[in-house]
Amino acid sequence: MPNPYDDILSSDDNEPRREPRQEPTAKPQPLFTDPDPLTDPRFQYDGPEPLEIILNQIVAFDEKGEVFSRLLSELRVIDHKVESQVKRMFFVSDDPHTRGTLIGEKQYHLLQEKKFRMIIEPMRELAEVHLSTLKKFNTDIDEHYFSVEKGEKDVESDKIRAMDGINLQRKILAEATDSLQILEAGLEDTERRIKGYVNAGGRNNISQSEFDMMARKREELTSGREHHFDFTFFDINLLDKTALSLGVWQKETSSQYLGKLGKAFSH
Repeated sequence: MPNPYDDILSSDDNEPRREPRQEPTAKPQPLFTDPDPLTDPRFQYDGPEPLEIILNQIVAFDEKGEVFSRLLSELRVIDHKVESQVKRMFFVSDDPHTRGTLIGEKQYHLLQEKKFRMIIEPMRELAEVHLSTLKKFNTDIDEHYFSVEKGEKDVESDKIRAMDGINLQRKILAEATDSLQILEAGLEDTERRIKGYVNAGGRNNISQSEFDMMARKREELTSGREHHFDFTFFDINLLDKTALSLGVWQKETSSQYLGKLGKAFSH
C-alpha cells in the first residue's frame, strides 16, 4: 500500500522537472498596411465614370440652355441697341427710342429693366452648371484619363464631345452678356432723356430725388450686385469668339479660368 506521506517527505531532487509552459507568441503586425484595391471597400465604386458625369451635366445644361436661347430670341434685345454718340454727331437722324413724354420714358425704362432680369436670373443658374462642369473636367480629365468600360477611341470621342459642349456653354453665356450690355446702355440712354424732365414743371415733371433713386436702382441691377453675379466675366473678345466658332479648346479653361469664374458669383 503506498505511503500517503511519500509526496510530502520525498525530495524535490527526485521529482521530474517540468518545463514551463510557453504561451504562443502572436505574429508582429505591421504598423501600416497597403489596402488591396480589389477588396478594400473604399475602392469599390460602381457608379458612373467621371467623363460620363460630365457628359450628363452637359445634357442638363443643354436642356435649360435650349429654353434660355429661345428666350433670347423672343426678347429681341437688339431692338434696344443704342447708336454711338459719334454716329449721332455725323448722321442727323431721329432717335428711334425717344418716347416723347416722361410717362413714355418711364415705361420704356421699366420694360428694359424687366428684360434685364428675365435674362440675368436664368443666366446665373446656367453659369453655376458651367462652373460645376468645368471643375469636374479640369479635376478628373487629362491626357492620362482612361475608362474601365470604354476603349481608347470611345474615350477620345467623349472627351471631344465634352469640350465641344463646354465651348457651346461659353458661347451661350457670352451672347447673354451681349444682351445684358445692350440693355444696360439702353437704360442709361433712357435716363439721359429722363434727366431732361427734372424740375421741368407741368405734367412732364420729375424731381431730382426721384431721378437719383431711379439711377441708383438701375446701377445696382446692371452692375450685377443685385443678383451677386458679375455677368461681364463672359464678355469674350474677338479672338475668343473666333476660337469658339472653330471649336478650339481654350488653354485659359484651366485653374486660372476657374478661379476667375468662381469670383463671378461673389460679386
